[in-house]
Amino acid sequence: MNRRRMTHDDEGFSLVEVVIAMFLFAVLAIAILPLMTGLSQRSAENRTTLSATAFAKEELSKIQAAYPAAPGNTTTSCAALRSLQSLPPVVDPASGFAARVTVDVCPSTFPTSIPLRVIVARGGTDLVTMATRVRVGAA
Repeated sequence: MNRRRMTHDDEGFSLVEVVIAMFLFAVLAIAILPLMTGLSQRSAENRTTLSATAFAKEELSKIQAAYPAAPGNTTTSCAALRSLQSLPPVVDPASGFAARVTVDVCPSTFPTSIPLRVIVARGGTDLVTMATRVRVGAA
């Protein structure tokens, strides 16, 4: 029978090779760890921004439904629209977002449209601002 005998060089990995491989793996893991941490933080920020944007759109659509922008609509007054600013912020209890409304100054000529913004904040920090224009017919 023709059997080949294995020499000591062919028996597998040496301890030195295993230690070097572990060292290289550790170096790569340490290099990638900050990237992964940053990506997970960015993902959480994006989820928050997306939720805040959806909340702002919801509040903006309520205002647009209450003050329709039909071409013949002249019943909305600038004072009624500006009174939205004095209302307390609308708070979403699930997320802690608070939406407040800002309305630009009333013009001197009517009918016209006035810029209006919904600002969504959480913990005193503004997250999202969405703007639209609302048609008004009187002061």
